[in-house]
Amino acid sequence: MENLKHLGQQLKWQFVILHRNNLINISVGITAMYGLIFYLFKDFAYMEKALTLLVYNDPSLIGLLFFGLAVILEKNQEVLPAFLVTPMSIHHYLLSRTIALSIIGWLCALGMTIAALGLSFNWLHFSFGVIGVCFIFSLAGVFLISYTSEFLNYMLLSIPIMMLLSLPLLNYYNLTDVAWFKMVPTQGATDLLISSYEVPLAIGDLLWAYASTILWIGVLYWGAFKVFSKSVRS
Repeated sequence: MENLKHLGQQLKWQFVILHRNNLINISVGITAMYGLIFYLFKDFAYMEKALTLLVYNDPSLIGLLFFGLAVILEKNQEVLPAFLVTPMSIHHYLLSRTIALSIIGWLCALGMTIAALGLSFNWLHFSFGVIGVCFIFSLAGVFLISYTSEFLNYMLLSIPIMMLLSLPLLNYYNLTDVAWFKMVPTQGATDLLISSYEVPLAIGDLLWAYASTILWIGVLYWGAFKVFSKSVRS
């Protein structure tokens, strides 16, 4: 219970930090713009295809870029060093920021989806898929920020990571048919997102999508925690 209390306090503080750095306002502004476009063109023949691209892209950018940007700002403002001399757990720091960004990503994706499709989608698959995408990209941000504290370097390193984790979309849009893309960590979450408003997955594929997403998040979190802990203590 004490750990949950501390995590809750850190989660609240993360929202305050994200708001102070205008990251929440930026997300809301972009979502409002996309939502209006989707609403105006909701009868577009390929709406689901266009929606998948932007709903995937928005949480992924929020997770990857906002995590790194927030940490860089904290380092420059001497906030992160102050955190590290407190009894705060690094687990709480990473989890609270990742959860905060995932909630923001989910709300933004939800706004766009409702504008495009109304309420005609599976909320469970959609939520797990979007949060899974945002969580995985946030953890990728943890890895990157552990090796650079310069914003330009971080942005440059983000490009290949973004491309790698987005490979499942190439198969989805029939641009490729590469079997090993299914091993990319975001494949399960992407399948859940797509199946929430397109053709539902078979039971076996659905269970695998959930299981693989949970497994990859666990593996990536373990690695991200080890790398981040080493970087901030060195």
